[in-house]
Amino acid sequence: MNPTHLECALCATTLEAGRVHNLCSCGGPLLVRYDLPKIRREWTRDQLANAPNSMWRYAPVLPVPADSIVSLGEGMTPLVRTPRLAERLGALVDRA
Repeated sequence: MNPTHLECALCATTLEAGRVHNLCSCGGPLLVRYDLPKIRREWTRDQLANAPNSMWRYAPVLPVPADSIVSLGEGMTPLVRTPRLAERLGALVDRA
């Protein structure tokens, strides 16, 4: 489920996936493009549910070769509700 190509967000220039690129020659950021119907067919919810509890659970759709993965246990940080802070900032608070 590798990326199909990279596409410049400013000028739509396409670049080869699987090579190291920085910005486009026009200075625009590069977007990673995938064959989404293929991913939907081949990557099941069960595979995702049984993947490691880290950011690497999404490895099949990350533009990083498997042999270059380095992990320090990052990812899966829980979100914590802060109702008093939200109220103080005027944010909507779901009291459920």
